[in-house]
Amino acid sequence: MSVISITHKIALKPNNKHITYFKKAFGCARFAYNWGLAKWKENYQLGIKTNHLQLKKEFNALKKSQFNFVYEVTKYATQQPFIHLNLAFNKFFRDLKKGLVSYPKFKKKREFQGSFYIGGDQIKIIQTANTDYLKIPNLPPIKLTEKLRFQGKIHNATITQKGDHFYVSISCDIDESEHKRTHKLQE
Repeated sequence: MSVISITHKIALKPNNKHITYFKKAFGCARFAYNWGLAKWKENYQLGIKTNHLQLKKEFNALKKSQFNFVYEVTKYATQQPFIHLNLAFNKFFRDLKKGLVSYPKFKKKREFQGSFYIGGDQIKIIQTANTDYLKIPNLPPIKLTEKLRFQGKIHNATITQKGDHFYVSISCDIDESEHKRTHKLQE
């Protein structure tokens, strides 16, 4: 039996404590990305070849002494931006071969926009009769506006903000029988 990866985006109903945590996580993710981009530029000017894994290792070494505020949020908030930075540079080099310029840009602080990633090992869906809740470490459960449609292994989640609304995109693996139960065949 084959496994299908699927994502479900659900609106959240966070309280003030949740929103504060989300804003901190957005800021930490942006900070890690911008730090990595600045370091990448600095190393390039010095003639040092670098990659995202080296930058992540260097950032983690400095984290405890210089950036201890990142410990207030999930560890994934500062790890995933380095993977995104690597993807941005891969796109830049791929576009460069086509004659396009798409050098990665620093991320700006935006009041009503942001996102951060959480690994599947740190999230849990609590299901009750009426509603579902998203559980993240160090936070009370966050109410989801609808029930999770798919039953399967959760890989990760990304929490985003668009305007005044917060969303979670949950990526999970489902088997074929679950897919057939939740999706109509198009003919």
